[in-house]
Amino acid sequence: MTEHGSLTHAAEGAALGFYFQSLHALRGILEQPHDDAAVCLERLDDVEFVSNGEPLLVQLKHSMSEKPAAVTLASRALWRTFKAWIDVLPKVVLEATRFQLVTVASLDAEGVLGSLLTESADRESLHVKLLQEARRVVDAHEAAKHAGTPPHADRVGGCMAFLQLDEDTRRSLLSKITVRPGSSNITAISGEIADCLVNFPPQQRPVLCTRLIEWWDLQVIFTLCGKRERFITKLEVQLKIAELAGEIERDELLPDFETALLPTDHVPDSMLTRQIELVGGTPSDVRLAVREEWRARSQRHKWISERLDMASRIVKYDSLLQERWQDKHERMCEECGEEEETHKRQCGHQLLRWSYDLAHTEVRPFAPNWSATYYVRGSYQVLAIDLLVGWHPDFRRLLGSNS
Repeated sequence: MTEHGSLTHAAEGAALGFYFQSLHALRGILEQPHDDAAVCLERLDDVEFVSNGEPLLVQLKHSMSEKPAAVTLASRALWRTFKAWIDVLPKVVLEATRFQLVTVASLDAEGVLGSLLTESADRESLHVKLLQEARRVVDAHEAAKHAGTPPHADRVGGCMAFLQLDEDTRRSLLSKITVRPGSSNITAISGEIADCLVNFPPQQRPVLCTRLIEWWDLQVIFTLCGKRERFITKLEVQLKIAELAGEIERDELLPDFETALLPTDHVPDSMLTRQIELVGGTPSDVRLAVREEWRARSQRHKWISERLDMASRIVKYDSLLQERWQDKHERMCEECGEEEETHKRQCGHQLLRWSYDLAHTEVRPFAPNWSATYYVRGSYQVLAIDLLVGWHPDFRRLLGSNS
């Protein structure tokens, strides 16, 4: 690999590693059992939780490798983690602080590191083995210094720091450490965040998770550049989730009239049929237009009656429908300007059929989850009744108030 390629790969790994920290922090705050929980990134550790007054410092080791090397007594990741925690000991109360190593790699659980999987496991054998490994690394490093290329440069610092601790501190530190191996990498962690949203229907969780992460990303940036408090609380996250869920619920509209039958006593507006007659529409054109206009008008009335925000949304969407229609109508008028009336009617009939058959595929849905076709079809008929749209090139002149 070229030097440039190597640097690019390293930069990508660092970027993914930090973003993994951010998403792990979000997942972790959602998993915390106490309402007073809070989380901070890049302060005392990669991620720092405080829950029920107890700090938890988390070191994260991310990898995109399909099978990263297992964590063993000789792992660089293990000794670099020890070095980071030992360096921060003067800033914490050891008796009240817990430490955790989270890695996507597996753990050499058959060895003494298996005792780090649970807090209650005995650590005496681990203590002995760590001391032996630390002394071996430091001795080998010191012995080879005169050669100019001493080994274990990537972990000798952690080994030396471990040996320099007094025995009571070493034992106390080990008693506070756990390891969480086999963590998901960044490609899967968003799904795990969605799985934490158990109070919401499964079909809502992916979009709720996406919006929550968008908000979370901004909060993390603000914490790092001093635009907000360093700690993000669980309460903040819960309130944001409730707010986002409300927004999603408002956007999830049901097609109340998709299969509704036209009332037998319904009398269509005469302007609807006059518009269709101008372009030589067939009885089936009229039947479809009357049905879809009734469904769309009924849907609009229901939305406006139930929700105050819907009137403005309907007006905005009508403007979108009108703009798409106008693009087609203006082009038709240009092409039919000097043509005979028969040709104008034919072109107008094609535009009418477009409003039935294709318009709903060319204009965005009214809401993200909306797929019913009757609203676009019928809304064009609602607009046609008000002469805001039409099918014949000269519909306004032929049907206007002065006609």
